[in-house]
Amino acid sequence: MEAVMQIHLIEKEKRFTCICKTSKSWESGFWKVSIKVAEGLIGGDIFLHTAQVMPSYFGGKITGYHIQDSGAWQGRVIFHFTATSEHKSVKTSKSGWGMEKKIVR
Repeated sequence: MEAVMQIHLIEKEKRFTCICKTSKSWESGFWKVSIKVAEGLIGGDIFLHTAQVMPSYFGGKITGYHIQDSGAWQGRVIFHFTATSEHKSVKTSKSGWGMEKKIVR
């Protein structure tokens, strides 16, 4: 199976957290994607947007993920990523969006 290379997500509520400023490590959740897709995204790119037609305002290289194990977001994916300036101001075409995400292989 071909690995997923990018995921573009609509993130209006700023549900991301800095884990380590020095290494620019962040987490973003709580996304409804399958474990298979999450695994395929490791090493790929995450782009956060306020709307489908807007350029990304944040993102980075995906280094891993974990599954939220309790609470309202139980079972949702939280991506771990290293933030980069290259992941800001990136636009993607309108085609391919489903709900609040777009996966580019």
